[in-house]
Amino acid sequence: MALAKLALVVLFLAATVAIVSAAECKNNIADLLPCQAAAQSETSTPSTECCTAVGKFKDDPACLCSTIAAAQAAGFTIDAPVAATIPKRCKLDGYPTSCSKSK
Repeated sequence: MALAKLALVVLFLAATVAIVSAAECKNNIADLLPCQAAAQSETSTPSTECCTAVGKFKDDPACLCSTIAAAQAAGFTIDAPVAATIPKRCKLDGYPTSCSKSK
């Protein structure tokens, strides 16, 4: 019984962390402005400023996809599949390789 209660507490805490993390994503499009060229062409080398900006999403890589989607919704010309490759081109690990499930 104690083990079941502990498991419920752990699940609750994990869900709370996920909700808080999602709530902290501000979708600040300005953060990705240095990445405009890299978000339009997979052959474009991301600038140092772009890689630094993308690196700020390390703790919440899903927020990167959400911010890309927000930028598209705001009318920025972004090829989302290409934009999703920026972390790899910046040699950053732990990011999604596709933003198809972003909101």
